[in-house]
Amino acid sequence: MKTNVSWLYLQQLPTPLKVFLLSLALVTASFILQGNIGINVADEGFLWYGTIHTALGEVPIRDFQSYDPGRYYWGAAWFRIFGNDGILSLRISTAIFQSVGLTFGLLSLRRVTQSWSILTIEGLLLLLWMYPRHKLFEPSIAMAAVYFGILLLERPSLLRHFIAGAFVGLSAFLGRNHGLYTFLSFLLLIFLIWAKLDRNNLIKRLSLWVAGLFVGYSPMFFMLVLVPGFFNSFVDSIKFLFRFGKTNYPLPVPWVWHPNYSEMNLIESANAFFIGLFFLILPLFNILILIQLFLSKRDALRLKHPLIASTLVSLTYMHHAFSRADLPHLAQSIHPLLIGLISLPSAFQFKFRKSLNIVLLSATLFATVFSVGIASPYYLKATTPPEQYVKSSITNDALWMDIGSASIIDIFRQINNQFIKQNEGLLIAPPWPGFYPILQRKSPLWDIYLVFPETEDRQKAMIAELRHKNVNWIILGDVASDGRDELRFKNTHPLLWNHFQEDFKVIDTKSLPDNYELLQRKK
Repeated sequence: MKTNVSWLYLQQLPTPLKVFLLSLALVTASFILQGNIGINVADEGFLWYGTIHTALGEVPIRDFQSYDPGRYYWGAAWFRIFGNDGILSLRISTAIFQSVGLTFGLLSLRRVTQSWSILTIEGLLLLLWMYPRHKLFEPSIAMAAVYFGILLLERPSLLRHFIAGAFVGLSAFLGRNHGLYTFLSFLLLIFLIWAKLDRNNLIKRLSLWVAGLFVGYSPMFFMLVLVPGFFNSFVDSIKFLFRFGKTNYPLPVPWVWHPNYSEMNLIESANAFFIGLFFLILPLFNILILIQLFLSKRDALRLKHPLIASTLVSLTYMHHAFSRADLPHLAQSIHPLLIGLISLPSAFQFKFRKSLNIVLLSATLFATVFSVGIASPYYLKATTPPEQYVKSSITNDALWMDIGSASIIDIFRQINNQFIKQNEGLLIAPPWPGFYPILQRKSPLWDIYLVFPETEDRQKAMIAELRHKNVNWIILGDVASDGRDELRFKNTHPLLWNHFQEDFKVIDTKSLPDNYELLQRKK
């Protein structure tokens, strides 16, 4: 009887709340399965270090190398609530954001899916692609962009234009790339609405949208004006992007015809094939749908709101996927495409569209399992011999990790305890900022991710800062990122490298991985 009452109560809840509860249940199940497996001391460590120091009162961008401030203040707020700044607290905070993002994705799909069981499967599909876990802000913002785009298409009122602008501004506070992508997507959407659906009040709509954008970005404006030194640091971060000339180190696109499948087993072949297939579908789908939307008449477009919004958002987010064409960047950009694919049959009036929807969903889910699914921490642990994973304590959080990772962490701890006094600074020159919180240390430099080429002036400033802060120890790696020799530390930071060779001596630990050394400053 209690079960029936609970079910009736659940049925009476507003649809957005039911969708949020479904999203929360899916995210919670995922976290229980794999939230304590593994650690990425490079990229996840980058977010973790910054969130810890934001919670301590430091300012992102100004006081340490970082993304835009929004995500750090989100995580820092949850650190305060939890009373804990461990890696699991960070993952829980991003999982909460993930639940909100997944809710927006499912609210978009609710426009075309009436069955809750089918919507749950669609939620699982979107959830599997929310990878890697330290980048859950990216797909969440992309799915929210689709939802706010649908709202604008359904009723392009002045208020909704203002709300859409506020969303764009807030997205930029979380990541300037998101600000650019959503700005372009909604600008295209506003002009499409004007050209195809409603030719009234274009100037008013644009004005309210821009006003909303300023409101949404107001936290950044306040920081630029009120936080000492932040404005100059923010400008410097933009100058760096122009000097660097790109947003990331590019990788060749893994098209389906590139891999040598004869050298792979069945799982590896399926993985390479489906990743390449998704990279191929991404531009083809967007181009074909854009052509179809351009040729459609006004009445036909009114049936295609989810398809229109997802396509225009996917169009701009393609840049992120191809800027560094690997699985993580594809996963951070693919959700608008997934919503578009699922919405496709419902956008057209034909007899077998429900059957086609199930077939398309099933095929996409199958391809997902063999692409991003087998990259998940849960799958990797489940398919590895049990003796290859061990429990390790990371700042009082117990994590399962592979023996190799656990061994490196133990080596760094031994070096820290055996050689380095508490009042002596330690620089970790490879891109492993996660070791600073593991060792309970602060980076002696603003730069915590030393992989991008630096100017001579900046390198000279780093050398002076290391001397000033009594940094007598360095864990230095000479590793060719992406297999490219020009990305070795000695080539991206040659002045620093020469300084280390001249003013430091190698301490033989017989434990560090190949191409890594422990250096001590000469007396």
